[in-house]
Formats: sequence, C-alpha cells, structure tokens
Amino acid sequence: MDKFTQMAVLLDIYGGLLTDKQKDVMEQYYSYDLSLQEIAENAGITKQGVHDLIRRAEHTLIKTDEKLGFINRLTNIQVCLEKVEQRLESEESKSAEVVACREEIVNIINTFLGG
Repeated sequence: MDKFTQMAVLLDIYGGLLTDKQKDVMEQYYSYDLSLQEIAENAGITKQGVHDLIRRAEHTLIKTDEKLGFINRLTNIQVCLEKVEQRLESEESKSAEVVACREEIVNIINTFLGG
C-alpha cells in the first residue's frame, strides 16, 4: 500500500483522534488532493504551518495504528476474502448460491477495504 493510500485509510479509521484543524488539513490533503499552498489559503495559515500539521497528524495516525493494528487486520481480512473469491471463481459449479457468495465477498471488499 502506498503512503497516500495508507494515510487516507488511517485517516478514515483514526481521524476522530486528531484535532479538528489536523483532521481538516489532512482531509484536504489526502481526500481532496489539494496542494500545501491551497490548504494554507483555505486555513489562513502558512504553507509551513500546513506542512507541520500534516506531519504531526501523520505521526499520530501511524503511532496509533502501530499500537492497535487495524490496518494489518484489514489487510489480512482482504487477503482471506480474495482467496475465498478465487476459490469460488475456480469452482466448476456456477450455482446461484456460489455466485451470490462471490458477489457478497466482492461487496465486502469494496465496502470495507476500498477494493
């Protein structure tokens, strides 16, 4: 997972632990892909201030996940679901139940894991 994706996921999971200003700046940077200058203008602070807020927020999110480990758990769930999906896909029988199970797995991956 690249850093941009990792931060977006961490923000979704742990964003409530950040200050309102940190969360707002992180969302602008990671969710809306705004530049530091654009965020600085929106927030009424300097570009360096935005940079510092982002770095502190990233540190908080990373340290929190190191302690709680939700990203690792989600990744493991995704790997398992993908294995089940592959096994269902390779089954010769394409009964309605197998197709429904496969569709449900795809929905779980897309809903909870951003697949």
